[in-house]
Amino acid sequence: MWWFIYGLCLGAGGLRLLMWAGNDNVAVAWYVWPIAIIALVFGTLAVQNFFASYKEMEPKAAWMGLIFMGIPAVIFAGIASWLFIP
Repeated sequence: MWWFIYGLCLGAGGLRLLMWAGNDNVAVAWYVWPIAIIALVFGTLAVQNFFASYKEMEPKAAWMGLIFMGIPAVIFAGIASWLFIP
């Protein structure tokens, strides 16, 4: 159920981002979109791995997955944000 709500929020946020970029004539380079998608994928994988590992009573695996997938997600998100802001 929670992943369905996450998907709805993700879709609504993505649509809003595309509408904002199109309506305000924001010039976004083509390589910003793949960087943002990579950040989103890493972030989603990190959160899913964290909750699944914790539910299976593996807290060390949960925290290690959060570190090894969460840090690249934050880095890629920062790069995408830096490049996206006009």
